[in-house]
Amino acid sequence: MGIFAILIVKKLFEQVIKLRKICILSLATKLTFTSSYYPAKAIPVTCGFQPIVRAAGITVYYKNRQGSKKEYVTVIQATKAKIENLTGAVSGLRANRIRKKSLTQFWQDIVNSNTSTRKARVVINGTFFSTKQDPTGIAFGLKARGKIITYGYGIANEYPGEIRTFSFNPLAGVASIQPYSTESFRRFPEVVGALDANANKAATKYLPRTFVGVRDDNGDNLNETVIFYSSNYARQVDARNALECFGANAIAMLDGGGSTGIIVDGKPLIGTPRKIPHAIAVFEGR
Repeated sequence: MGIFAILIVKKLFEQVIKLRKICILSLATKLTFTSSYYPAKAIPVTCGFQPIVRAAGITVYYKNRQGSKKEYVTVIQATKAKIENLTGAVSGLRANRIRKKSLTQFWQDIVNSNTSTRKARVVINGTFFSTKQDPTGIAFGLKARGKIITYGYGIANEYPGEIRTFSFNPLAGVASIQPYSTESFRRFPEVVGALDANANKAATKYLPRTFVGVRDDNGDNLNETVIFYSSNYARQVDARNALECFGANAIAMLDGGGSTGIIVDGKPLIGTPRKIPHAIAVFEGR
């Protein structure tokens, strides 16, 4: 082969290599661009909490604090486990008042409703109410099992701009926390009136607290995970920080103080003698 032919072959080979690099770079650019639409979901750290109960779709975490101070976080994958509103007997002329029950009674109710496909694992106290009446009204609204019990006696004059709804659809396995609107009562079969996480309920004092958060785990703009925070001794910022640590993108405050309580597998982790009109049950299975 002559020198001229060799030079031509060499030149062609260099062009092939160059084109190959361009193709590889182009492919890498496309892959990088595509990955921006499907970001990897970071697994949240647990901020010193340790798992104490694991079941299908449910994990209960505990933070070991000094003395009798207790903090629990309950994480529920709503597509694998089931969340359900519980109430006492509904009465009144407008069927908008609820008879109170102990959290232990609510626990027994859900145990009695166990089936071959679902098992009661957790019960937590719920929405705000009047401690002076029994049956009682509900402060910020409640819808249970598809029935609106009340839009709330406090929505016109209490905590203006700070009322929230924690809404969920057990069948679809999704939940939402939004500013209060009757639209939530129309869209969801289960709605719990709540307060903004920053509403001042003796915010800086160490008191029993119950908060709830929601999390979107797959980037589809639907919240498939619900996270409850329960403590017998916490400030509001402690509850908010814990839920944010577990990845909550929206947080609301449920009733606290003497109402706060949580029972797991029949054991009161935080007990309360106060009777309440509403509680939230968590079942393993659906």
